[in-house]
Amino acid sequence: MGYIGLRLNPLRGSMGARSIAVGSWATVAMMLAPALLLAGGLGYTSVSRAVGSDHPFVVPAAVHPRSFSCSSSGLCVGDVRTAYNFTSAVTNRQLNGTGETIVIVDACGDSKLASDLTAFDKGMGIPDPKLTVLRYSTAGGLCSNSGWSLETALDVEWSHAVAPGAAIEMIEGNSPTNSALYGAWGYALSHHLGNQISNSWGGTSSCGSKATSLLNTAATAHVTVLASAGDSGAWGSGTFQGSQSPADCLKILTVGGTTLSLGSGSTYSSESAWSGSGGGYAGSTSEPSYESTVKISDSYKELAKPEVAAVADPSTGVWVYDTAYGGWNVVGGTSVACPIWAGLTADVNSLRAANGFAAAGSYGAYLFLHVYGISGGSGNYSAELHDVTSGSNGWSAGTGWDPATGLGSMNAYPFIQQLGSDSSA
Repeated sequence: MGYIGLRLNPLRGSMGARSIAVGSWATVAMMLAPALLLAGGLGYTSVSRAVGSDHPFVVPAAVHPRSFSCSSSGLCVGDVRTAYNFTSAVTNRQLNGTGETIVIVDACGDSKLASDLTAFDKGMGIPDPKLTVLRYSTAGGLCSNSGWSLETALDVEWSHAVAPGAAIEMIEGNSPTNSALYGAWGYALSHHLGNQISNSWGGTSSCGSKATSLLNTAATAHVTVLASAGDSGAWGSGTFQGSQSPADCLKILTVGGTTLSLGSGSTYSSESAWSGSGGGYAGSTSEPSYESTVKISDSYKELAKPEVAAVADPSTGVWVYDTAYGGWNVVGGTSVACPIWAGLTADVNSLRAANGFAAAGSYGAYLFLHVYGISGGSGNYSAELHDVTSGSNGWSAGTGWDPATGLGSMNAYPFIQQLGSDSSA
């Protein structure tokens, strides 16, 4: 059986807590927001906004919580595991995240996280993981926001859902700012808390020098940093919307969103691009050689995002338990897709550890060169990823990489085997 060991450990603050100098990070004022949405009966219901101009990328299925049941109204853990082919992996200790830690960074946190996770796991019939909660503070007390609470619960519950053997290290920034959230990255990296760091939040700006520096550090340390692409549709060159940061950073694995359709027994049927998913071209960064080598469609010759995608449409959303939002809710947004990919990364790294390999680190280039291949011609592509060829976020999905869904969603078992068994990944 797993266990939840909740340790609220302020990393800076009053009452003798250990102080961490943040220097110029504390002067950055840009407000950031989670990436989740609640699925509304008549469209999408926005969650309460975080302080500042941005908001969580999260969307619930109704204004009020609904009675929990695994049905077409919301996807359960078993549905997602079956659809994306995690079923054989999650029962194998070498393939289910055992020995790995998933670091999750959010602002404000969920004051009932331990009990929310227990309720979620009980409802889904899965064991609790080891959970540690840390707080990264720059100045002032911990912010309180129900949108961030729901985001925190979602990120923990759904990364755990597909990597049940992994421990969870939750870092709560005390405010939705660069100083707190990037500060949490720095702490996680300097203490090597885990080989994967999941971020379901963002702000409207270009990738800055602080994020770039931290991502370079992460790549050197073989740590995968992931980010949601956002929930406001197409961004970057060719659109009227600026790119989302940190999703537009070069060395981050950016995760877009899909509408997932299931077949009999929750098997995978099809996917289309979700209209709200972020993705596009990062005008501040030139197209990297690994993208030009495989001949993706990029007439702008700029960094193309996202790399990958997974379920995000609130109409095909997932169940989440959060006391601050009244219990069970069906949730969508690229906030769903990102922690699922973080869990998959932990599964990959558990196999890599068993094989004596370093963790995968910044593996976006590997996906293009060794999974996708030139013009998507690698045999690994159709075996390990679902190419999403319909739908639009403002950019149309199509054959191969596209700026709505990237290379597509995971076929988890062969994906884990490939990246977990190749020392060069």
